[in-house]
Amino acid sequence: MTDFARLREAVKAEGVPTLRDETLALLTGETARKKPKKILEIGTSYGVSGIAMLLHGGGTLTTIEKDSRAAAEARKNFRAFGLEKRVVLFGGDADEIVPVLSGSYDFILLDGPKGKYMEYFPFLKEVLAAGGTLFADNVLLTEYGLKHKERRNRTAHKNMAAFIGAVKADLELEARFYDIEDGVLVAERT
Repeated sequence: MTDFARLREAVKAEGVPTLRDETLALLTGETARKKPKKILEIGTSYGVSGIAMLLHGGGTLTTIEKDSRAAAEARKNFRAFGLEKRVVLFGGDADEIVPVLSGSYDFILLDGPKGKYMEYFPFLKEVLAAGGTLFADNVLLTEYGLKHKERRNRTAHKNMAAFIGAVKADLELEARFYDIEDGVLVAERT
């Protein structure tokens, strides 16, 4: 078992959400194919997906995590893999950080608060480089729907439907939907 596989198993054993097998394979495949120089990640958690992207061809990672315990674990994990110099981790609320992002990113992993994808979309599109990729996880909300009260679930589903519709309707994006696990939407900027 590789160090990365051990990390994933340890994170899963703690009950911390992490990308599932097919989604992780799709993410690392996209990263290896695109070889992005600058990656943005919304929703660091313990750093598993960030590490995967950096190990599969990514250059540098800017990542956002609201939970201070998860951010501390991510920092520890980035160090353990010798990646800390390639990572900028913002500990804070994506609601406050995403609207003030600047620069451009070749690859964006959107795996933060599911009900906020639509709210973040205009800001993320603004920093998505030409030829860049937006990779949105959990767009079917199957697991997410099991964790919250009914009203919050309805709101998240409504917002996610708006997000998917906006991405598909955007003439500057070529979108592909993957009906795997919790659903993935991959959109490339033309």
